[in-house]
Amino acid sequence: MSDPLTISGKALSFPQTLAGMPQSTPVLLAFSGGADSRALLHLLAKGAKELSFPLTLAHVNHGIRGDEALRDRAFCERVAAQYGLELCILDADVPSLAEKSGRSLEDEARHVRYSCFEELMRERGIPLLATAHHADDHLETLLFRIARGSGLRGLCGIAPVRPFANGFLTRPLLNLSRREILQYCEENQLEYVTDSTNQDTAYARNRIRAEAVPALEALFEDPQGRAVRMSRSLREDEDFLRGEAEAFLDRQMGDALSAELLRELHPAIRKRVLALWMARFSERTLETVHLEELSARIAQGGEGSFSVPGGRVLIEGGRLHFSVLPPTEARPFCLPFREGEITIPESGIRIRVLRTDETKINNLSTASRINGNCFFAIIEKTPYWRSRREGDRILRGKMHRRLRKLCNEKGIPPRLREQMPLLCDGEGILWAPFIGARDDAPLFAEGAHCKEKDLPAKGEKYFIEVLFPEEEGIL
Repeated sequence: MSDPLTISGKALSFPQTLAGMPQSTPVLLAFSGGADSRALLHLLAKGAKELSFPLTLAHVNHGIRGDEALRDRAFCERVAAQYGLELCILDADVPSLAEKSGRSLEDEARHVRYSCFEELMRERGIPLLATAHHADDHLETLLFRIARGSGLRGLCGIAPVRPFANGFLTRPLLNLSRREILQYCEENQLEYVTDSTNQDTAYARNRIRAEAVPALEALFEDPQGRAVRMSRSLREDEDFLRGEAEAFLDRQMGDALSAELLRELHPAIRKRVLALWMARFSERTLETVHLEELSARIAQGGEGSFSVPGGRVLIEGGRLHFSVLPPTEARPFCLPFREGEITIPESGIRIRVLRTDETKINNLSTASRINGNCFFAIIEKTPYWRSRREGDRILRGKMHRRLRKLCNEKGIPPRLREQMPLLCDGEGILWAPFIGARDDAPLFAEGAHCKEKDLPAKGEKYFIEVLFPEEEGIL
Protein backbone atom coordinates (compact mmCIF):
# COMPACT_ATOMS: atom_id res chain seq x y z
CA MET A 1 0.00 0.00 0.00
CA SER A 2 1.28 3.48 -0.86
CA ASP A 3 1.30 6.27 1.74
CA PRO A 4 1.57 9.49 -0.29
CA LEU A 5 1.12 11.91 2.64
CA THR A 6 4.00 14.11 3.77
CA ILE A 7 3.76 16.94 6.32
CA SER A 8 6.68 19.23 7.20
CA GLY A 9 8.94 16.90 5.25
CA LYS A 10 7.87 13.90 7.34
CA ALA A 11 6.21 10.92 5.67
CA LEU A 12 3.11 9.61 7.41
CA SER A 13 1.76 6.07 7.36
CA PHE A 14 -1.90 5.15 7.28
CA PRO A 15 -3.25 2.87 10.04
CA GLN A 16 -3.33 -0.07 7.62
CA THR A 17 0.40 0.29 6.88
CA LEU A 18 1.30 0.60 10.57
CA ALA A 19 -0.63 -2.59 11.33
CA GLY A 20 0.46 -4.46 8.20
CA MET A 21 -3.12 -4.91 6.97
CA PRO A 22 -4.77 -4.49 3.52
CA GLN A 23 -5.53 -0.92 2.44
CA SER A 24 -9.27 -1.69 2.38
CA THR A 25 -9.32 -2.43 6.14
CA PRO A 26 -11.95 -0.30 7.97
CA VAL A 27 -10.74 2.32 10.45
CA LEU A 28 -12.36 3.81 13.58
CA LEU A 29 -11.07 7.32 14.38
CA ALA A 30 -11.18 8.64 17.95
CA PHE A 31 -12.45 12.15 17.26
CA SER A 32 -12.43 14.73 20.07
CA GLY A 33 -12.68 17.80 17.83
CA GLY A 34 -9.31 19.14 18.98
CA ALA A 35 -6.61 20.23 16.55
CA ASP A 36 -4.86 16.83 16.61
CA SER A 37 -7.88 14.66 15.80
CA ARG A 38 -9.19 17.32 13.38
CA ALA A 39 -5.94 17.11 11.38
CA LEU A 40 -6.01 13.32 11.48
CA LEU A 41 -9.62 13.29 10.24
CA HIS A 42 -8.62 15.49 7.30
CA LEU A 43 -5.77 13.12 6.40
CA LEU A 44 -7.76 9.90 6.83
CA ALA A 45 -10.77 11.27 4.93
CA LYS A 46 -8.43 11.85 1.95
CA GLY A 47 -7.09 8.33 2.31
CA ALA A 48 -10.57 6.81 2.62
CA LYS A 49 -11.53 8.37 -0.70
CA GLU A 50 -8.28 7.58 -2.56
CA LEU A 51 -7.66 4.11 -1.11
CA SER A 52 -11.30 3.06 -0.62
CA PHE A 53 -11.42 2.09 3.05
CA PRO A 54 -14.45 2.64 5.36
CA LEU A 55 -13.93 5.36 7.98
CA THR A 56 -16.09 5.74 11.11
CA LEU A 57 -15.77 8.40 13.84
CA ALA A 58 -16.24 7.97 17.59
CA HIS A 59 -16.67 10.79 20.12
CA VAL A 60 -16.90 10.43 23.91
CA ASN A 61 -18.48 13.15 26.07
CA HIS A 62 -17.09 12.44 29.54
CA GLY A 63 -19.59 14.66 31.34
CA ILE A 64 -16.81 16.61 33.07
CA ARG A 65 -16.67 20.03 31.36
CA GLY A 66 -20.36 20.94 31.21
CA ASP A 67 -21.34 23.34 28.42
CA GLU A 68 -17.87 23.24 26.89
CA ALA A 69 -18.14 19.47 26.39
CA LEU A 70 -21.57 19.90 24.79
CA ARG A 71 -20.03 22.49 22.45
CA ASP A 72 -17.36 19.95 21.45
CA ARG A 73 -20.01 17.29 20.88
CA ALA A 74 -22.01 19.59 18.58
CA PHE A 75 -18.85 20.58 16.71
CA CYS A 76 -17.95 16.93 16.07
CA GLU A 77 -21.47 16.24 14.78
CA ARG A 78 -21.22 19.19 12.38
CA VAL A 79 -17.79 18.20 11.05
CA ALA A 80 -18.82 14.55 10.60
CA ALA A 81 -21.84 15.69 8.59
CA GLN A 82 -19.61 17.84 6.38
CA TYR A 83 -17.54 14.79 5.51
CA GLY A 84 -20.57 12.54 5.17
CA LEU A 85 -19.17 10.18 7.83
CA GLU A 86 -20.96 8.31 10.61
CA LEU A 87 -20.22 9.63 14.10
CA CYS A 88 -20.84 7.32 17.07
CA ILE A 89 -21.31 9.28 20.33
CA LEU A 90 -21.12 8.07 23.92
CA ASP A 91 -22.37 10.40 26.67
CA ALA A 92 -20.91 9.27 29.98
CA ASP A 93 -21.03 10.51 33.57
CA VAL A 94 -17.37 9.97 34.39
CA PRO A 95 -17.47 11.73 37.81
CA SER A 96 -20.17 9.32 39.04
CA LEU A 97 -18.41 6.32 37.51
CA ALA A 98 -15.11 7.37 39.12
CA GLU A 99 -16.80 7.61 42.50
CA LYS A 100 -18.08 4.06 42.17
CA SER A 101 -14.87 2.56 40.77
CA GLY A 102 -12.40 4.45 42.96
CA ARG A 103 -10.38 5.57 39.94
CA SER A 104 -9.22 9.14 39.42
CA LEU A 105 -11.17 11.24 36.93
CA GLU A 106 -8.37 10.91 34.37
CA ASP A 107 -8.15 7.14 34.75
CA GLU A 108 -11.92 6.68 34.63
CA ALA A 109 -12.21 8.90 31.56
CA ARG A 110 -9.55 6.87 29.78
CA HIS A 111 -11.20 3.59 30.82
CA VAL A 112 -14.60 4.76 29.54
CA ARG A 113 -13.12 6.10 26.31
CA TYR A 114 -11.19 2.98 25.35
CA SER A 115 -13.99 0.66 26.48
CA CYS A 116 -16.28 2.55 24.10
CA PHE A 117 -13.79 2.19 21.22
CA GLU A 118 -13.28 -1.50 21.93
CA GLU A 119 -17.02 -2.19 22.00
CA LEU A 120 -17.57 -0.35 18.70
CA MET A 121 -14.74 -2.22 17.03
CA ARG A 122 -16.06 -5.60 18.14
CA GLU A 123 -19.68 -4.81 17.28
CA ARG A 124 -18.87 -3.51 13.79
CA GLY A 125 -15.95 -5.70 12.90
CA ILE A 126 -13.53 -2.77 12.64
CA PRO A 127 -9.97 -4.00 13.29
CA LEU A 128 -8.16 -0.65 13.34
CA LEU A 129 -8.40 2.25 15.80
CA ALA A 130 -6.59 5.51 14.99
CA THR A 131 -5.83 8.08 17.71
CA ALA A 132 -4.17 11.46 17.24
CA HIS A 133 -1.28 11.11 19.69
CA HIS A 134 1.72 13.08 18.47
CA ALA A 135 5.38 13.70 19.26
CA ASP A 136 4.64 16.22 22.04
CA ASP A 137 2.39 13.67 23.77
CA HIS A 138 5.23 11.18 23.49
CA LEU A 139 7.80 13.57 24.99
CA GLU A 140 5.47 14.53 27.85
CA THR A 141 4.87 10.86 28.59
CA LEU A 142 8.60 10.15 28.70
CA LEU A 143 9.30 13.07 31.05
CA PHE A 144 6.46 11.96 33.30
CA ARG A 145 7.78 8.40 33.42
CA ILE A 146 11.37 9.48 33.99
CA ALA A 147 10.24 11.55 36.99
CA ARG A 148 8.52 8.44 38.38
CA GLY A 149 11.62 6.28 37.93
CA SER A 150 10.49 4.23 34.96
CA GLY A 151 12.64 1.44 33.53
CA LEU A 152 13.43 0.56 29.93
CA ARG A 153 9.90 -0.54 29.08
CA GLY A 154 8.50 2.82 30.23
CA LEU A 155 11.09 4.72 28.20
CA CYS A 156 9.82 3.00 25.07
CA GLY A 157 7.07 5.61 25.31
CA ILE A 158 3.94 5.61 23.17
CA ALA A 159 4.02 2.83 20.58
CA PRO A 160 2.99 3.69 17.00
CA VAL A 161 0.96 0.46 16.89
CA ARG A 162 -0.09 -2.13 19.46
CA PRO A 163 -2.69 -4.91 19.74
CA PHE A 164 -6.12 -3.66 20.80
CA ALA A 165 -9.61 -5.19 20.86
CA ASN A 166 -9.97 -7.41 17.77
CA GLY A 167 -7.14 -5.67 15.93
CA PHE A 168 -4.71 -2.81 16.51
CA LEU A 169 -4.48 0.70 17.96
CA THR A 170 -2.48 2.98 15.65
CA ARG A 171 -1.01 6.48 16.01
CA PRO A 172 -0.37 7.88 12.52
CA LEU A 173 0.67 11.35 13.79
CA LEU A 174 3.30 10.19 16.27
CA ASN A 175 6.19 11.68 14.25
CA LEU A 176 4.58 15.13 14.08
CA SER A 177 4.94 17.82 16.74
CA ARG A 178 2.00 19.83 18.05
CA ARG A 179 3.40 22.90 16.28
CA GLU A 180 3.44 21.06 12.93
CA ILE A 181 -0.14 19.87 13.46
CA LEU A 182 -1.36 23.38 14.25
CA GLN A 183 0.44 24.67 11.16
CA TYR A 184 -1.27 21.97 9.07
CA CYS A 185 -4.67 23.01 10.44
CA GLU A 186 -3.94 26.64 9.60
CA GLU A 187 -2.74 25.87 6.08
CA ASN A 188 -5.84 23.77 5.37
CA GLN A 189 -8.24 26.14 7.19
CA LEU A 190 -9.38 23.41 9.57
CA GLU A 191 -11.54 24.54 12.48
CA TYR A 192 -11.11 22.82 15.83
CA VAL A 193 -12.11 23.17 19.48
CA THR A 194 -9.86 23.64 22.50
CA ASP A 195 -10.17 21.86 25.86
CA SER A 196 -9.75 24.51 28.57
CA THR A 197 -8.59 21.92 31.13
CA ASN A 198 -5.39 21.46 29.10
CA GLN A 199 -4.24 24.80 30.53
CA ASP A 200 -4.73 23.75 34.17
CA THR A 201 -1.21 23.26 35.54
CA ALA A 202 -2.58 21.58 38.66
CA TYR A 203 -2.32 18.41 36.56
CA ALA A 204 1.23 17.06 36.35
CA ARG A 205 1.13 16.39 32.62
CA ASN A 206 -0.15 19.90 31.86
CA ARG A 207 2.61 21.42 33.94
CA ILE A 208 5.20 19.38 32.05
CA ARG A 209 3.66 20.66 28.82
CA ALA A 210 3.62 24.28 29.99
CA GLU A 211 7.03 24.44 31.69
CA ALA A 212 9.35 21.50 31.02
CA VAL A 213 8.82 21.12 27.27
CA PRO A 214 9.41 24.84 26.46
CA ALA A 215 12.60 24.70 28.53
CA LEU A 216 13.84 21.73 26.48
CA GLU A 217 12.88 23.47 23.23
CA ALA A 218 15.00 26.47 24.27
CA LEU A 219 18.02 24.21 24.82
CA PHE A 220 17.72 21.65 22.02
CA GLU A 221 16.38 21.57 18.50
CA ASP A 222 13.32 19.34 18.02
CA PRO A 223 13.36 17.49 21.38
CA GLN A 224 10.07 15.86 20.36
CA GLY A 225 11.59 14.21 17.29
CA ARG A 226 14.69 13.18 19.24
CA ALA A 227 12.51 11.54 21.90
CA VAL A 228 10.57 9.59 19.27
CA ARG A 229 13.82 8.33 17.73
CA MET A 230 15.25 7.40 21.12
CA SER A 231 12.16 5.39 22.06
CA ARG A 232 12.19 3.64 18.69
CA SER A 233 15.73 2.45 19.43
CA LEU A 234 14.89 1.48 23.02
CA ARG A 235 11.84 -0.42 21.81
CA GLU A 236 14.15 -2.64 19.76
CA ASP A 237 16.25 -3.30 22.87
CA GLU A 238 13.17 -4.09 24.95
CA ASP A 239 11.82 -6.45 22.28
CA PHE A 240 15.14 -8.32 22.23
CA LEU A 241 15.34 -8.66 26.04
CA ARG A 242 11.74 -9.79 26.28
CA GLY A 243 12.32 -12.31 23.48
CA GLU A 244 15.28 -13.77 25.37
CA ALA A 245 13.14 -14.06 28.51
CA GLU A 246 10.33 -15.75 26.62
CA ALA A 247 12.78 -18.19 25.01
CA PHE A 248 14.16 -19.10 28.45
CA LEU A 249 10.67 -19.78 29.78
CA ASP A 250 9.78 -21.89 26.74
CA ARG A 251 12.69 -24.22 27.59
CA GLN A 252 11.48 -24.84 31.15
CA MET A 253 9.41 -27.85 32.10
CA GLY A 254 6.44 -27.48 34.44
CA ASP A 255 5.39 -24.51 36.54
CA ALA A 256 8.49 -24.35 38.77
CA LEU A 257 11.73 -22.59 37.79
CA SER A 258 15.34 -23.57 38.49
CA ALA A 259 16.97 -21.07 40.84
CA GLU A 260 20.41 -22.14 39.54
CA LEU A 261 19.50 -21.42 35.91
CA LEU A 262 17.96 -18.09 36.89
CA ARG A 263 21.13 -17.20 38.78
CA GLU A 264 23.15 -17.66 35.57
CA LEU A 265 21.01 -15.13 33.69
CA HIS A 266 21.86 -11.45 33.33
CA PRO A 267 19.69 -9.46 35.82
CA ALA A 268 17.92 -7.71 32.92
CA ILE A 269 16.79 -11.09 31.54
CA ARG A 270 16.19 -12.61 34.98
CA LYS A 271 13.73 -9.90 36.03
CA ARG A 272 11.81 -10.19 32.77
CA VAL A 273 11.63 -13.96 33.18
CA LEU A 274 10.22 -13.54 36.68
CA ALA A 275 7.64 -11.00 35.50
CA LEU A 276 6.49 -13.21 32.62
CA TRP A 277 6.48 -16.32 34.80
CA MET A 278 4.35 -14.78 37.55
CA ALA A 279 1.97 -13.28 34.97
CA ARG A 280 0.98 -16.88 34.19
CA PHE A 281 -0.50 -17.24 37.65
CA SER A 282 -1.78 -13.80 38.63
CA GLU A 283 -3.31 -10.79 36.88
CA ARG A 284 -1.80 -8.47 39.49
CA THR A 285 1.00 -6.27 38.14
CA LEU A 286 4.40 -6.68 39.75
CA GLU A 287 6.29 -3.48 40.39
CA THR A 288 10.02 -2.94 40.06
CA VAL A 289 10.58 -3.17 43.81
CA HIS A 290 9.26 -6.76 43.88
CA LEU A 291 11.27 -7.88 40.87
CA GLU A 292 14.51 -6.34 42.11
CA GLU A 293 14.20 -7.83 45.59
CA LEU A 294 13.32 -11.30 44.29
CA SER A 295 16.07 -11.16 41.66
CA ALA A 296 18.62 -10.16 44.30
CA ARG A 297 17.55 -13.01 46.58
CA ILE A 298 17.98 -15.51 43.74
CA ALA A 299 21.41 -14.08 42.88
CA GLN A 300 22.50 -14.48 46.51
CA GLY A 301 21.41 -18.11 46.56
CA GLY A 302 18.91 -17.61 49.35
CA GLU A 303 15.77 -19.62 50.01
CA GLY A 304 12.52 -18.85 51.76
CA SER A 305 9.15 -17.29 51.07
CA PHE A 306 8.59 -14.00 49.28
CA SER A 307 5.27 -12.11 49.09
CA VAL A 308 4.24 -10.47 45.82
CA PRO A 309 0.93 -8.95 44.70
CA GLY A 310 -1.62 -11.73 44.32
CA GLY A 311 0.54 -14.53 45.65
CA ARG A 312 3.72 -15.86 47.18
CA VAL A 313 7.01 -17.15 45.72
CA LEU A 314 8.65 -20.03 47.57
CA ILE A 315 12.33 -20.73 46.90
CA GLU A 316 12.97 -24.23 48.17
CA GLY A 317 15.23 -27.07 47.10
CA GLY A 318 16.68 -24.95 44.32
CA ARG A 319 13.27 -24.38 42.70
CA LEU A 320 10.89 -21.42 42.56
CA HIS A 321 7.22 -22.18 43.14
CA PHE A 322 4.34 -19.73 42.91
CA SER A 323 1.22 -20.05 45.02
CA VAL A 324 -1.85 -17.88 44.60
CA LEU A 325 -3.02 -16.44 47.89
CA PRO A 326 -6.52 -17.42 48.99
CA PRO A 327 -9.13 -14.66 48.78
CA THR A 328 -8.62 -12.08 51.49
CA GLU A 329 -10.88 -12.23 54.48
CA ALA A 330 -11.54 -8.51 54.20
CA ARG A 331 -14.82 -7.79 52.45
CA PRO A 332 -15.57 -4.62 50.48
CA PHE A 333 -17.38 -1.95 52.47
CA CYS A 334 -18.83 1.51 52.01
CA LEU A 335 -19.81 3.42 55.15
CA PRO A 336 -21.24 6.91 55.67
CA PHE A 337 -19.16 9.66 57.26
CA ARG A 338 -20.65 10.46 60.63
CA GLU A 339 -19.54 11.65 64.01
CA GLY A 340 -18.73 9.17 66.72
CA GLU A 341 -17.07 5.78 66.41
CA ILE A 342 -17.79 3.06 63.88
CA THR A 343 -16.18 -0.35 63.46
CA ILE A 344 -15.46 -1.90 60.07
CA PRO A 345 -17.11 -5.33 59.97
CA GLU A 346 -14.82 -8.37 60.38
CA SER A 347 -11.62 -6.32 60.66
CA GLY A 348 -11.74 -4.77 64.11
CA ILE A 349 -10.61 -1.43 62.65
CA ARG A 350 -12.33 1.53 64.29
CA ILE A 351 -12.90 5.01 62.88
CA ARG A 352 -13.33 7.94 65.28
CA VAL A 353 -14.77 11.23 64.02
CA LEU A 354 -14.92 14.06 66.56
CA ARG A 355 -15.96 17.64 65.94
CA THR A 356 -13.75 20.39 67.31
CA ASP A 357 -13.32 24.14 66.86
CA GLU A 358 -10.46 26.26 65.61
CA THR A 359 -9.67 27.85 68.98
CA LYS A 360 -8.58 24.49 70.41
CA ILE A 361 -6.26 23.38 67.63
CA ASN A 362 -3.08 24.97 68.95
CA ASN A 363 -3.51 23.30 72.35
CA LEU A 364 -3.95 19.77 71.00
CA SER A 365 -1.46 17.01 71.62
CA THR A 366 0.36 15.58 68.57
CA ALA A 367 1.14 12.16 70.06
CA SER A 368 -0.67 10.26 67.34
CA ARG A 369 1.24 11.79 64.43
CA ILE A 370 3.79 8.97 64.49
CA ASN A 371 1.86 6.52 62.34
CA GLY A 372 0.02 9.14 60.32
CA ASN A 373 -3.38 7.62 61.01
CA CYS A 374 -5.14 10.74 62.24
CA PHE A 375 -5.65 14.34 61.14
CA PHE A 376 -7.82 17.44 61.40
CA ALA A 377 -9.85 18.59 58.42
CA ILE A 378 -12.60 20.95 57.36
CA ILE A 379 -15.33 18.88 55.75
CA GLU A 380 -16.89 20.87 52.89
CA LYS A 381 -18.59 18.04 51.00
CA THR A 382 -20.24 14.95 52.39
CA PRO A 383 -17.57 12.21 52.26
CA TYR A 384 -17.79 8.50 52.90
CA TRP A 385 -15.53 5.61 53.90
CA ARG A 386 -14.83 2.71 51.58
CA SER A 387 -12.45 -0.19 51.17
CA ARG A 388 -9.44 -0.17 48.89
CA ARG A 389 -9.93 -1.05 45.20
CA GLU A 390 -7.55 -2.19 42.51
CA GLY A 391 -6.21 0.82 40.60
CA ASP A 392 -6.84 3.36 43.39
CA ARG A 393 -4.93 6.62 43.03
CA ILE A 394 -4.57 9.75 45.16
CA LEU A 395 -3.41 13.23 44.12
CA ARG A 396 -0.08 13.76 45.90
CA GLY A 397 2.59 16.24 44.81
CA LYS A 398 0.40 17.26 41.83
CA MET A 399 0.53 13.69 40.52
CA HIS A 400 -2.18 11.04 40.65
CA ARG A 401 -0.11 8.32 42.31
CA ARG A 402 -1.09 4.68 42.67
CA LEU A 403 -2.09 3.90 46.24
CA ARG A 404 -0.47 0.48 45.94
CA LYS A 405 2.89 2.07 45.09
CA LEU A 406 2.61 4.53 47.99
CA CYS A 407 1.82 1.64 50.35
CA ASN A 408 4.93 -0.17 49.10
CA GLU A 409 7.05 2.93 49.66
CA LYS A 410 5.70 3.31 53.19
CA GLY A 411 6.23 -0.38 53.96
CA ILE A 412 2.58 -0.97 54.86
CA PRO A 413 1.98 -4.74 55.26
CA PRO A 414 -0.36 -6.36 52.70
CA ARG A 415 -2.78 -7.52 55.42
CA LEU A 416 -3.19 -3.93 56.55
CA ARG A 417 -3.42 -2.19 53.19
CA GLU A 418 -6.23 -4.53 52.07
CA GLN A 419 -8.31 -3.46 55.09
CA MET A 420 -7.47 0.20 55.52
CA PRO A 421 -10.49 2.52 55.22
CA LEU A 422 -10.22 5.35 52.69
CA LEU A 423 -12.01 8.67 53.13
CA CYS A 424 -13.49 9.60 49.76
CA ASP A 425 -15.63 12.26 48.12
CA GLY A 426 -16.94 12.82 44.60
CA GLU A 427 -13.44 13.52 43.29
CA GLY A 428 -11.82 10.34 44.62
CA ILE A 429 -9.69 9.59 47.67
CA LEU A 430 -9.57 12.50 50.12
CA TRP A 431 -7.31 10.88 52.73
CA ALA A 432 -5.65 7.51 53.34
CA PRO A 433 -4.15 6.32 56.65
CA PHE A 434 -0.33 6.42 56.75
CA ILE A 435 -0.32 8.01 53.26
CA GLY A 436 -1.88 11.40 53.90
CA ALA A 437 -4.42 13.76 52.36
CA ARG A 438 -5.06 14.68 48.75
CA ASP A 439 -3.29 17.84 47.57
CA ASP A 440 -6.45 19.93 47.56
CA ALA A 441 -7.86 18.51 50.81
CA PRO A 442 -8.65 21.20 53.43
CA LEU A 443 -6.11 19.73 55.85
CA PHE A 444 -4.94 22.17 58.49
CA ALA A 445 -3.53 20.32 61.51
CA GLU A 446 -2.73 16.98 63.14
CA GLY A 447 -3.29 15.88 66.69
CA ALA A 448 -4.71 13.39 69.14
CA HIS A 449 -7.49 14.79 71.31
CA CYS A 450 -10.74 16.59 70.74
CA LYS A 451 -14.10 17.18 72.34
CA GLU A 452 -16.97 15.08 70.95
CA LYS A 453 -20.13 16.76 69.67
CA ASP A 454 -23.26 15.91 67.72
CA LEU A 455 -23.79 15.01 64.07
CA PRO A 456 -21.48 16.61 61.47
CA ALA A 457 -22.40 19.61 59.33
CA LYS A 458 -20.80 21.05 56.21
CA GLY A 459 -17.86 23.31 56.88
CA GLU A 460 -17.35 22.00 60.42
CA LYS A 461 -13.87 21.06 61.67
CA TYR A 462 -13.22 17.45 62.64
CA PHE A 463 -10.61 15.31 64.25
CA ILE A 464 -10.48 11.99 62.37
CA GLU A 465 -8.59 8.92 63.56
CA VAL A 466 -8.33 5.32 62.39
CA LEU A 467 -7.53 2.80 65.11
CA PHE A 468 -6.04 -0.53 64.01
CA PRO A 469 -5.96 -3.68 66.18
CA GLU A 470 -2.50 -4.22 67.65
CA GLU A 471 -1.41 -0.93 66.16
CA GLU A 472 2.05 -0.93 67.71
CA GLY A 473 4.71 -2.24 65.41
CA ILE A 474 2.61 -1.97 62.24
CA LEU A 475 5.07 0.34 60.55
